[in-house]
Amino acid sequence: MKFKVTQDPFLKGISKVSGVIPSRTPLTFLYNVHAVLEGNKLTLTGSDGDVFLITNVTVEGQEDGSVLVPARPLQELLRELPEAEIEVETTEDQHLLISTEKGRFNIPGEDPSRYPPAPEDKPPQKISFSPEELKSILDQTVFAVSHDELRPALTGLLLQFKTNEMRAVSTDGHRLVKLVKQRQSDETSAADDVEVIVPLKTLNLLQKNLEEVKSVDIFLATNRVVFDMDDMVITSKVVEGKFPSYDAVIPKDVPNKLLVDVGPLIASVKRVSIFANQINRLVVFKVTSDKIGISAEDPDSGRKAQEEIEATFEGDDLEIGYNANYLLEALRHVPDESIIVNLGTSTSAGLIRPNETKEGEELLMLLMPIRLQ
Repeated sequence: MKFKVTQDPFLKGISKVSGVIPSRTPLTFLYNVHAVLEGNKLTLTGSDGDVFLITNVTVEGQEDGSVLVPARPLQELLRELPEAEIEVETTEDQHLLISTEKGRFNIPGEDPSRYPPAPEDKPPQKISFSPEELKSILDQTVFAVSHDELRPALTGLLLQFKTNEMRAVSTDGHRLVKLVKQRQSDETSAADDVEVIVPLKTLNLLQKNLEEVKSVDIFLATNRVVFDMDDMVITSKVVEGKFPSYDAVIPKDVPNKLLVDVGPLIASVKRVSIFANQINRLVVFKVTSDKIGISAEDPDSGRKAQEEIEATFEGDDLEIGYNANYLLEALRHVPDESIIVNLGTSTSAGLIRPNETKEGEELLMLLMPIRLQ
């Protein structure tokens, strides 16, 4: 393999595939980037065994070939090289040689035949998104995905597609996000209703790589999902297991309605939570017709804090407690300057919605309270 390329596009390609390469694995060949040159197209592949990220870099090809090369030293070297043309070639003993005007670098590689092949065929069911739309979906839902490996079905984002509707749902047991978007029938070629649970690692890769993408096609099967984006493809196994019946846990009768601006609420909770107990991060809301009293106390240190902000509340006065971290994460991902919070009792879940929503879109965030003594 032999080619010429400028430093910047080569570094961008290596950085993309490095995002999926594991930090620890008994399968040491997965620490490598699989590089294949055909003509002027350099195909780079990274994988952790479950997720494959494949991207293409345009180069000045001189001799086709392939190699496995350790991702970390290659990425670190490219970061430090000047933005100039470099020459890259492999030797008979699978070493990668990188030459610049003033330097020469040798990285021992491995036999590319050891690398697992990425699935090449795409599942039949296809849904298309603009990158802006997919980014918005992920921004509003991924934060509530569980990290608890003992509950594997919750460690991904549930995507459900019907003829004219898409749902994205995430939960970790303490909070739940349900996003419903109406879609035109010509935006999907899915013949049947289909759903998958996309793993958190795959979701994080998507979020990192949507900035310069022009289109996204999602191909769905029962055991894997493929995201096809311009010169990059992410192929991922899906999370096995049954996602919980989320509609069953959303309370139907929550008569009390709170309207409050997001910015002042976030600022106040951040200040008051400095004084909260560091274990449960409890902040207490005392909600009346025209204001919210926000307080926190740490009995061990004696720290206390209290503030008031303006709000409009329809219902009887209510006192309720929340974990400040969970609450702040939800508030930061609301795409509006004000929210409506439907409240039942001090022990029932609060339902957070943006005050104004986009046409054809419904966002609901459920947050469980902390029982007050």
